[in-house]
Amino acid sequence: MKRKILSTIVALAVAFTCLGDMSVNAATPEAISEPVISGDNGQMEFLEISEEEVAVEEVPETRLNATDREYADEQFTVSEEGVPYSQRDTVPNTDPNYAYLAQNDVVYQGAIETEKEFRWYAFEIKEKSKITILLQMVETLDADLIMFSLDTETSTLNAINGSAAGGAGVTEYYANVLEPGIYYFTVTGYEGTGQFAFAFFQSSLDANYEVNDTSATATSVALDSSYMGIIDSPFDVDYYKLSVERAYIMNYSITSTNGYSMLLAGKSGDNAGIFKVADGSGNMLIMPGTYYFAVLSQDDKYSVTSTYNINFRTVYTLAADSSANLIGICSEAGIVFQTNSAGSVYYVNGNPININYSYSNSSSNSGGSQSYNISITDRSDVYVYLLDDVPAPSVIYYRNSTRPAMNVGSKAALELTFYSQNEFYNVHCRCTGAYAENNLWKEFKAVTVIIDPATGRLIDIEQFNYFYDFAQGSNSLSFTRPYSDLKLYKYGN
Repeated sequence: MKRKILSTIVALAVAFTCLGDMSVNAATPEAISEPVISGDNGQMEFLEISEEEVAVEEVPETRLNATDREYADEQFTVSEEGVPYSQRDTVPNTDPNYAYLAQNDVVYQGAIETEKEFRWYAFEIKEKSKITILLQMVETLDADLIMFSLDTETSTLNAINGSAAGGAGVTEYYANVLEPGIYYFTVTGYEGTGQFAFAFFQSSLDANYEVNDTSATATSVALDSSYMGIIDSPFDVDYYKLSVERAYIMNYSITSTNGYSMLLAGKSGDNAGIFKVADGSGNMLIMPGTYYFAVLSQDDKYSVTSTYNINFRTVYTLAADSSANLIGICSEAGIVFQTNSAGSVYYVNGNPININYSYSNSSSNSGGSQSYNISITDRSDVYVYLLDDVPAPSVIYYRNSTRPAMNVGSKAALELTFYSQNEFYNVHCRCTGAYAENNLWKEFKAVTVIIDPATGRLIDIEQFNYFYDFAQGSNSLSFTRPYSDLKLYKYGN
């Protein structure tokens, strides 16, 4: 573990251990000198986020409900009963009153024997459902598929949509979500004659997300959400669209008893890209952009009852600053630190870090006087301490302190050292009489502080701290180092 120590601030050096407690006590005036930053022998592990993006897979998209030509709105009616006629091979289904019943997961065969002929089929659904029909035909036939809803009060069939792609032998693919009711559809001969076959599928479990069989109709999803779906036919593909406005360390996954896959099927945005984190965790760096994921079966398995679940989980929220491309992660503590290679910009859990600090107080009595003016100024020439171009933050468990800059409960916190070529940390304390030993007037070019990951604000000053390292009294700062090494990652240029 790489640490930084203001080694000459305190004459009596305190040994920092990964698991040991830390308490800071007062030092003598003679011990105060210019801070010198040094590192111990423990070098942080430097891991790079892969420069190679997660590849966009080619997932074939079916042209849904193509309507190259419009259906001529001819009126059709059925008997008052409104109940589809059961299938009988001896009765031709050229009339809607003699429609054949279409049942789930069944392949039907038929023929257009005369040009412009209608072949009728019907079905009833009790709950909102996705209906999928794949119609294929011989090369001598150009047929369309037209869907009708039944008005049970008037026994009228109303055309609602369909698939009417032009060209003999061209496959028609129909997919739509329908409300409960009775429906009819036709295989209509547009030009030519010949045999046809269609597969009929009905499903209801994920009807609220359908139809999402193309990227254009993808279901919008959000981070930190899970979604359930089904693959209801051998040619069903479910698309999901995820849009992010800032960078995240995230994880996406699918669980399925049928072995379905979730693939990155597309992306958009100038900086869009997903990169693997090289630590074996399965985590990804996702940049701002829009992404399309496809869930599909790669071995033709499908089921209207066997569900899959997909999950998009935020591991860490990153700053919306593309220049902060060095990332330090302590998964045990739930802390992510970001900076650039110069150490001039810095964030924790996506929050800008603010080390500005000011404390002023004056008092006097018969025994003497005390005047305190302690400040840290976060200027453009103040940097996070870097060693060999590698940032050197640490993660501690902050317990408590008697003079914090901000009161927080016991929690994991970020430990950082800042430095500058010019003084930016002032300790101006004038004390007289009985308090003369607390007199100190110094300016520093370095300081080690403790940062709250939830806000980016200063919890307390660790080294040099006037009240803990120098002034007399019962003041104390307590923390431990229970965490393993902070792992570092880099992305971008």
